[in-house]
Amino acid sequence: MRRTALNKLVWKNRFTYVKNVVYEADTLGQRGARFQIVRFRPGARIAPHYHRKAYEIFYIHSGSGKLLMNGKSYRLKANDIILCQPKDRHGFVNTGRKDLTILVFKTNEIPDRDIHWQ
Repeated sequence: MRRTALNKLVWKNRFTYVKNVVYEADTLGQRGARFQIVRFRPGARIAPHYHRKAYEIFYIHSGSGKLLMNGKSYRLKANDIILCQPKDRHGFVNTGRKDLTILVFKTNEIPDRDIHWQ
């Protein structure tokens, strides 16, 4: 068993947000899998992009914002769950006054080679 807490994570800057990779593929026992948490400050965004191979499941832990997905905009709020399939063009915008915190589980990821900017 491994255990940690959100308030004990060390955050790293990445693009326009901060993140912590909680569990990598080797820990999960599955090549291409990853569990990470990302946090967007109020007003922060990440531009639309897609992944050729990766699936992503987004769980909105806290905050609010917008998901830009395949040319459409969707409101986000705590407890929303979204499945993003390969080649889905997606981006996030924090439209709230508090941090937007998203738990992300990825499968089939090719680290640093599977992200393609729109």
